[in-house]
Amino acid sequence: MKQRYLFLPFLTFSAVRSRVWLSLILLTSLGISRAAAQMEPAAQYTKLTPTQLLAWTPTGPTAVPDNVSRVPLASRQNSLASQLNPAQSFSHRINYVPDGMATWGGYLNEQNRFNLFNFTHWQYIDVLTWFDGPVAIPTRPWVETAHRNGVKVIGSVFTSAADVNVLIQKDALGNYPAARKLVDVAAYYGFDGWFFNQESSVPAATATEFRNLLKQLQQLRPAGMEIHWYDAMLPGGNISYQNALNANNQLLFQEGPTRVSDAMFTNYFWSGATNINTSVATANALGRSPFDVYMGADLWPTRSNQSMFARTTWADNYFVGGDLTQPRLSFGLFATNLTYNGGFNSFSSNAADYASFYRTEQRLFAGDDFDVTIPDATGWKGFGHYVPVRSVIHTLPFDTYFSVGQGKVFANNGVQLVKNWTDMAKQSLLPSWQWAKTGAAPVTVGFDFDEAYYAGNSLKLAGSLSGTNSATVKLYQSRLPITAQTSCELIFKAAAGATNTRLALYFADNLATPELLDLGAVPSSQWEVRTFSLAPYAGRELAVIGVQAASATPVANYQLNLGRLRLFNGSSAPTAAPVVSFTASATTVTTNQPIQLTNSTTNGTAYRWTFVGGTPASSTAVHPVVSYAAAGTYAIKLWTSNAAGRDSLTRTSYITVVAPGSGSGNSALLYDGATKYVDAGPINLSGPALSMECWLKPAAFKTVSPFISSVMGIEDSNNTALIRLGDAGLAANRLQFVLTIGGMGRKLNSATSLSANTWYHVAATYDGSAMKLYVNGQLDATLSVSGNAAASGVFTFGRNYDGNRMLSGSLDELRVWTRALTTAEIQANACAVSATAPGLEGYWPCNEGTGTVALDVSGHGHLGTLLSMVPADWSTDVPAQCRLTAVGPGRTTAVLQVRVLGNPVQGRQAEVEVEGAQGQPVRLQLLSPVGRVVGEVQLQPSAARQRYPLPFAPAPGLYLLRVLTPTGSASTRLLQH
Repeated sequence: MKQRYLFLPFLTFSAVRSRVWLSLILLTSLGISRAAAQMEPAAQYTKLTPTQLLAWTPTGPTAVPDNVSRVPLASRQNSLASQLNPAQSFSHRINYVPDGMATWGGYLNEQNRFNLFNFTHWQYIDVLTWFDGPVAIPTRPWVETAHRNGVKVIGSVFTSAADVNVLIQKDALGNYPAARKLVDVAAYYGFDGWFFNQESSVPAATATEFRNLLKQLQQLRPAGMEIHWYDAMLPGGNISYQNALNANNQLLFQEGPTRVSDAMFTNYFWSGATNINTSVATANALGRSPFDVYMGADLWPTRSNQSMFARTTWADNYFVGGDLTQPRLSFGLFATNLTYNGGFNSFSSNAADYASFYRTEQRLFAGDDFDVTIPDATGWKGFGHYVPVRSVIHTLPFDTYFSVGQGKVFANNGVQLVKNWTDMAKQSLLPSWQWAKTGAAPVTVGFDFDEAYYAGNSLKLAGSLSGTNSATVKLYQSRLPITAQTSCELIFKAAAGATNTRLALYFADNLATPELLDLGAVPSSQWEVRTFSLAPYAGRELAVIGVQAASATPVANYQLNLGRLRLFNGSSAPTAAPVVSFTASATTVTTNQPIQLTNSTTNGTAYRWTFVGGTPASSTAVHPVVSYAAAGTYAIKLWTSNAAGRDSLTRTSYITVVAPGSGSGNSALLYDGATKYVDAGPINLSGPALSMECWLKPAAFKTVSPFISSVMGIEDSNNTALIRLGDAGLAANRLQFVLTIGGMGRKLNSATSLSANTWYHVAATYDGSAMKLYVNGQLDATLSVSGNAAASGVFTFGRNYDGNRMLSGSLDELRVWTRALTTAEIQANACAVSATAPGLEGYWPCNEGTGTVALDVSGHGHLGTLLSMVPADWSTDVPAQCRLTAVGPGRTTAVLQVRVLGNPVQGRQAEVEVEGAQGQPVRLQLLSPVGRVVGEVQLQPSAARQRYPLPFAPAPGLYLLRVLTPTGSASTRLLQH
């Protein structure tokens, strides 16, 4: 179950496994690999090394309080009578395993992209494995949504041989600290256990210790926490995929009376029932339930015996004679991210293809005919054919906005703001079936991302009615006891006039015929509210909630949008106290740059915003816009109320405002190859042409696979425009231009090998027919290719994908264009270009020389935020060709000098004299013997020669004192006693 971006020696795998991994590497080289978006900074330390795990404490530096889930695991009710197919069983389970969850869900806060990975069929699965490594911790938004749906989430321990040696360390009492840490980490963050994926051979003694660690984990884990083992390493330490639970691997599942793991997830190389029968027989012989065996199925479309939609009968083998009432064991589904990047849609690179993305997931569960109510006569039947839904809707109140947790608008009580966003934490309880429609009327049902009452979508029924036909859509399976006080509220939108829609309620004592409650007519096409008393049905159990479209006369353009559904006890909907929440379109901006606020408060009816120092100073709008005229750090407060109460939230130091042009020098930025990079936010470069260019000075090249140092660009699977150094099979000192064109990753390698500590001007262009790389203005490599580029995502400098691919070196004068530059333009404008040049989308001269941002002077607002950087990372080491030498008007032409008056220095008993900098901003720096800045202040001399008290009191030693102005620098030695 290796993640597909890893490159590992084939000798560690069986011959069959090796052939698969060869195909995976080929896939990766073709650009079909999974998206490579990095985790947001707030989600750092949701991936730990084993060493970090052993050092982890709830109050330590690697604990992330914002990642703690506080949503308990909802209980599920299992009811066969109200299933679409009552001939199913609740005995077996589904473990759903997307490949590389830190990539798909590695965020804690709302993301500013619509086309991120999503999942909406929770009711069919029992466990989501957060598959990543080395020690992968699930993120809160996914855990909380899974728990609301009654689904467990387990992290993964994806270990190398070296990792195992760390994990099996013992303390003085012979215990395994790693076992306790794994329990503590899961309990702290609120998720449900661990999946062990050990695919590196280890000595037999080491394997025994590992098994003993698992046994101790069983003793320590609380009730409900699960430990799963993947079928790879055998008890003797060698790697041999058995593709079943059998006598060879059973000791890692059960050892005599001792439980070693709670579940076995088998490998996928099986066909027919033979291996399944072996797994069942072995489990029974061990006294364990066969349903503790997740029979592995690799769904990736180009691999294995279960490739999705290509092979269609393998799932029948999970049942005795195909009888759905007699499952043999449980489903283990791997690479379920195929719905996103498996080639069935382009959503990962093209947000406009969202309908195809959601249809792909619906096909996975409803079958090739996309109709879960009818078994597919041929082809893929869908998991909904094999597995019943599990519902958590068995107590009141029940409330849903139908939100999938992403969208291209954000709405609050119907007030919409146009924005792209994703946040799994904002997903509602979604319909049990997608979709269960009966009736002859040609009415479709699906998510509508253009209309929303709250969050990013509503549920839409659309089509036509003949006057004699109808369409009924079953939405939610439930088990709700109805009393005389129970009511149902529906918020919906329809064209003015008759809605031609009824609420359809199926009760457990009559599942064939629903009770119909007419929505009546509406005066306009705005959101309307209907509240129905369910008192006539008191004493009955509500089993299915749906809607029916019907009309006595023809309706050519029928449409209804559902925005909210609530069931509760009382004559009117209970008013819960509001809960305030909001986000800003940017938290670091320039003066007078508009900031759009998104109000995601729930249950608010009135709002009051306070923007001290902002324009406006206050607002009662739902989604206001604010700007700040002066540089500084600002708080934002939102107050809200309703009939039940009030709430407020103040985000202190939330907005940082910097003055444009606050730096007027000539500087570059230093990157350390480990933690430092710049995030310029989302940029759309998709289309028939683009260019990227910068000055690059590598300090060091990567020495381990995959030998990559990211320079600049976007990297997100089928959505990439990137300049980097090195690749698997490419020397670490050679440039590579990577671009997604026509859904394929295209790579152009430079012919030139770069040297460390040398400045190079690098440019990459695409003109619709060829990719080109330039080094120092000379064409270095060309690749013929045609089609539109797909490049829309977060643009970064010095980092892409993950922390192992960060740049060690300097960058200066970074630019991106939506057209292809010519050779003459690249040669003429290496050091500077007009900020209003045609096609210039982003331009970061990096001349601030101070502060926490790199300004985009193109006017398009792509502000670069410096992450993990310090003042010393602003460097005056710039390309020689681009050094400023001219003296500006009104500035003195005296020679710049700096002196220490009283050298050696005792304490602070000395003065610094600066000459030749009148009227210019000056930075005074103190550097250690190895060139590290240990002190810095800003000065503004008003005289030709000006003295200042020594502002530094460093430790004894020899230092370099340096002054820098926009026109030059000067330095002298300082000896501190």
